[in-house]
Amino acid sequence: MTRVFKKEQLRRIRKRHRGYGYQLVVISLVLLVQPLAVDWPLLTSLNSIVLALVMMMFLTRYSPLQVHKRWLYGLGIGAIVFETIWLAALANSPALAKHLTIPHLLIWATFITFFLVRKVRTLMLEPYVTLGVLLGAAAGYLLIGYLGAFLLHSLFIFQPLAFDLNYLPAGINPLTEPLRAFPSMVTASFEALTTVGNAISRPGHLQSHIVTLMITILGQLYVAVLIGLVLGRFHQRLPK
Repeated sequence: MTRVFKKEQLRRIRKRHRGYGYQLVVISLVLLVQPLAVDWPLLTSLNSIVLALVMMMFLTRYSPLQVHKRWLYGLGIGAIVFETIWLAALANSPALAKHLTIPHLLIWATFITFFLVRKVRTLMLEPYVTLGVLLGAAAGYLLIGYLGAFLLHSLFIFQPLAFDLNYLPAGINPLTEPLRAFPSMVTASFEALTTVGNAISRPGHLQSHIVTLMITILGQLYVAVLIGLVLGRFHQRLPK
């Protein structure tokens, strides 16, 4: 039986689907400007802050889920504030910034993961699989790659020898200028996500290979969930 929607419901659905497209545009732009961050490291943090603001804006304007919004707002604001603190420590006390790297990673990883879980739940509630829904699913996939870059970058700060320095910007100092390595970690993360392979991890260093394996598994699980979502929607449309 076909579900009938009121005009206001259809308007909200269309608006939400446009929001999915906006997310994809923003995350794509963040990824496209990564090469510039090698010469302008502050661009890396600026990109992350802009992405966090867009994610919180989606909650305000488009998300149909009302539960746990305050938690996600708090995590987003906390991630932005901690990013600023980490940058200040990096400029004034690199040793302190290294100690702050773990909480910096944890708050960003928690924020992005929480957002991705809500995104999957939102996509599962969509009554139709439209172009907007597919764009939203693609944005989530790219966000997993960005999360993987955070994981690899934090490992680089603590274990720079776990990576092949030939694939990193020349003359980089992991203690005083770790942000210059972030674009390379984005590339490595998406290589792992798409199962192309990861040449940046040095053979014999278990930690980097474990992180890249985690990124690959997360990406494949996400794709499996989306395939189930699409097939489920088509199944619902079949005549009884």
